[in-house]
This record gives sequence, structure tokens and C-alpha cells, in this order.
Amino acid sequence: MVKLNKFRLKEESRPKTAFYASDYGKPALDLYFGLRGTPKTNPPQWYDVLKMSAGSGAEETLLQTLKDSGFVDEYYDQDWDGRVDFTREGVEIHGYMDAVTLDGEPVEIKTINNKNNFDIRRYSMNEPRENYVGQLAIYLDYLNTDRGWLLVCSIDGLHRFLFECVRLDGKRFKCGEVVVDLENEYKRWSSIYQTFLTNDSAKKQEYLWELRYKYPLEEIDWKTVGKTKIVKARNNQAVIGDWQVQYSNWKDLIIKLQGTAPGYSIEEINKIKEYTAGYTNW
Repeated sequence: MVKLNKFRLKEESRPKTAFYASDYGKPALDLYFGLRGTPKTNPPQWYDVLKMSAGSGAEETLLQTLKDSGFVDEYYDQDWDGRVDFTREGVEIHGYMDAVTLDGEPVEIKTINNKNNFDIRRYSMNEPRENYVGQLAIYLDYLNTDRGWLLVCSIDGLHRFLFECVRLDGKRFKCGEVVVDLENEYKRWSSIYQTFLTNDSAKKQEYLWELRYKYPLEEIDWKTVGKTKIVKARNNQAVIGDWQVQYSNWKDLIIKLQGTAPGYSIEEINKIKEYTAGYTNW
């Protein structure tokens, strides 16, 4: 029997030809790489797909619950009835609405990992994830309606949240305490698409440094960094940088293009220990 680290799951490679509602808030560089068809240096692992599959199964159950409860037509089919195709700022936008109520209001269904305490705490504070709100807002814009719903549950069912999303004005929408402005996002997507078409080197450099894998050590205000993160940095178990890079499918490529290396060198560790001396008493 092969070892676990030898397990592989083949991913079908498809060129990105349009933007999707779920692209809301994604880093510009990730979207640009997708349009360019740049090979992923860090594709999802088989165990990552397990988590996504578990979430998909739970979302199907939630959709059936909405149908059984009389909020969504019992024959609603996401692939057929939920298809989204429209254009904004010169870019094609696609997507699939999880559900649409009998009143014509879109419902976006999301699941949370049971151990994601940070997200659960934010939801409890009426602060859903901005990218989820943005995705739902795009469906509201597509349907030209003023209200929709964000249904979020942990996979174990212990945490359940339902947020109303309403149009404030124009293309601004509010869900819980989170406000998104689609006009800004559409213009950002248009700029990224034009960069892809024109191969604008200045814009590509701008995207490259929009987020950093590692912040320059001397620029970090270490007293604002949590002690847990400091401990991990001192032991080379984590780097202090933009978290989006850590989850990018092109993480290794970004690290290379930014002229650095994974983790910290011995010299960097020594500097971190110097900068954080006495941190336990801060």
C-alpha cells in the first residue's frame, strides 16, 4: 500500500475565460494567473477536496430543507434554474445561484468547518464573510432585486446563521454589518481583464506586490502581533504576511516572483528573536 503522502487526485485543468460570482474579493494576481492559464504550483490536495465535498453534501441537504419548508420550489434545479450569465464593465460574469425563493429572492448557502472558530465568532457578531456577501450581491444585481439571503451552517449543524442582504443604493449592498460595493469590484475585474489582454507589465508588478508572502521584518510592529504568531515565527512554523498568499494555488510561484524563499532563514530567525525579545511581558 502506498503512503498517504503519495495520494494524488487529478484535477481537470480548464482555462479561465470569464469571471464568476465566487471570484468576488479574490487577489488580483490569482485572477490574472487564472486568465493566463498559468499552471498551479499549489493545487488543492486530495484531503482539501474531501473538506469541499463534505461541505457540498451539507449544502445539498440545506437546499432540500428550503424546498421541504416551502421557501424554494421543490423542482428548483441549480444547474438549470440558477444559471447566471451577464456582463458588467465589459467582462462576462457567470455563476449558479444555490436557490431562489418563491418570491424571487436569491439564497446563497455556505457551510463552515466545525473547527473554524474565527469565522463562527464573526458570524455570531453579525459579520459574515465579505466574499460571500459579494457573491450574493452579484446575484441580486443579476436579478435586479433588492433583497436576498445568506444561509450559513457548520457541517455538524451546531451553528446556524441566516442573514438578510439588502440593497442600500445603486450597487451597494449590506448583509449583517458588512457592506459591499459591486461597482468597485466590477471595475477591478475589468482592469484585471484588460491587463490580461494587453500584458501590461506595470500592472502585473502592481498585482505581484498587492499582497506579500513575508512582510519585511523591520517593518513589522511586533507588539501588534499575537503571541501565538510570534512563537510560531520564532520557531519557523509560520511567516508573518498576507494570509491570502498562503491559500493561493500559486503560492510557490508568488514566493519565487517576490524574490524570497519559503519560511525564514537562520538569519531571519535571529532577527525575529531580537525584535521580539521579552515579548512574553508585552
